[in-house]
Amino acid sequence: MTDTTPEVTTAYLARLDSELDQLPADLHRDIVAGVEEELQGLDAESAAARIEQLGDPAFIAAEARTGTATEARAEKPTAAPLGAPDAPPPGRAFSIAAAVVLIAGSLLVPVVGALAGLLFVSQAQAWTRREKAAAWLASVGVALLALASAALMSSSGVGGGHLVLLVGYLVFPVVGIVLAVRAHRRGWRA
Repeated sequence: MTDTTPEVTTAYLARLDSELDQLPADLHRDIVAGVEEELQGLDAESAAARIEQLGDPAFIAAEARTGTATEARAEKPTAAPLGAPDAPPPGRAFSIAAAVVLIAGSLLVPVVGALAGLLFVSQAQAWTRREKAAAWLASVGVALLALASAALMSSSGVGGGHLVLLVGYLVFPVVGIVLAVRAHRRGWRA
């Protein structure tokens, strides 16, 4: 049986094989075999068009070397800076939990739940530092202002202090909802 592989395919595979010499043997074989499979059974014109799409063998080899170097760096353990936690920073699930704790926690366990929720929000990645600071300032500021206003109203004999306290109580869930909406629009990533 005669080899009907077009010359353009044979030349391309030979050049690719020589460009991939510096890669690990198994990766080298996999890439050549994959490209060979792509070109298998094509006539000269179709093979030339497909080779044009695949690109220059030097480029393919450079990309493979870059990918290999990146994988090697990812596998190599790096020393953590002093005082850095061993665990990776909390991700999407933690951010969602932080919003839920702020909303539900502040309603179920008024002071402790609200503070726990704000602490969770501070550690989550879904919000920027600015948003976290605004959440703390808005929540605590409004709550303290409501508490001071209610105390002033009750000492002056003016009614309605309980409504002012309610505003201070509800500010935490409102801030949690605002943070959740902002994070959801960004896909829970800051």
